[in-house]
Amino acid sequence: MARQFKARPASPFLTAQAGLMEKTATPFLDSSKFHHTFEADVDKIFPDISQPRKVIDENELEQLSSSLERHGQLQPILVRPRPEKDGDWIIVAGERRWRAASQLGWSSLLAIEYTGDYASASLVENLLRVDLSAVDEARALKKLIDHNGWSQSEAARQIGLSQPRINRSLRILNLPEEFLNSASELRIPVNVLVPIVRERDDARRAELMGQALSGELTVSVANQSRSTQSLSETEKSAEPLPRQRKSKASLSLAAIKNFSKKCRELPHSALKLSVEDRNVLMDARRTIDLLLSKSDGK
Repeated sequence: MARQFKARPASPFLTAQAGLMEKTATPFLDSSKFHHTFEADVDKIFPDISQPRKVIDENELEQLSSSLERHGQLQPILVRPRPEKDGDWIIVAGERRWRAASQLGWSSLLAIEYTGDYASASLVENLLRVDLSAVDEARALKKLIDHNGWSQSEAARQIGLSQPRINRSLRILNLPEEFLNSASELRIPVNVLVPIVRERDDARRAELMGQALSGELTVSVANQSRSTQSLSETEKSAEPLPRQRKSKASLSLAAIKNFSKKCRELPHSALKLSVEDRNVLMDARRTIDLLLSKSDGK
């Protein structure tokens, strides 16, 4: 059986935004774009098929259903008109509440029509979710950045995350789509996924992906693989390649030619050598004799 990773804590985005939502500079969260609350028929509300959130935890949905049943709906969902049919709505924010209400058999939900940048609002609402998987979070970040045409630095400023944190999250999207879908379902953490995407050897990367899906790959094991690879690369780089050897030899011969030319220009009759100078020249002669002995004369 595949390993079930622990539930994630509050997302970094949620932590960064806690208590700051009233001050945020992000234009698509402007409260002036909200209208009054109304009752929308549950069977006329539809999820947004383009949202990056692919997995909704059934246990957490049950808990939300129980909360709605006990306390009622404390927060309206956000909706926008469905282009295909008048009177229908597409969810901008609040899909879990809609699903929970559907499970309870509710006929209507409190809703607010949102006429602002609903795509960004929906993506931000997803990033605020505690249970968002690392893969879904990365997909939401990418869609938010692409939708607004942001650079990573601008995205960091807008949503309150560091640029390295955003870069690390986006990087895991370079892994195969099929693997990412499974990783999302299993809630494999980003700290396990990042070492996999950094692995340069295709065979080893495939092996790590298999270990991750089977629950055998931990953060420490993944990082150990990376460390071993880095050591191997260092050892390889210590041994010059033929081209590097040839380049170094050419440079050495050029230096010897320059040295020989300088020596011919010296006033030999007036030259006085110290013991150190003689030792240096003797060492140079031994080096030249060695090079001549290794040469084939061509």
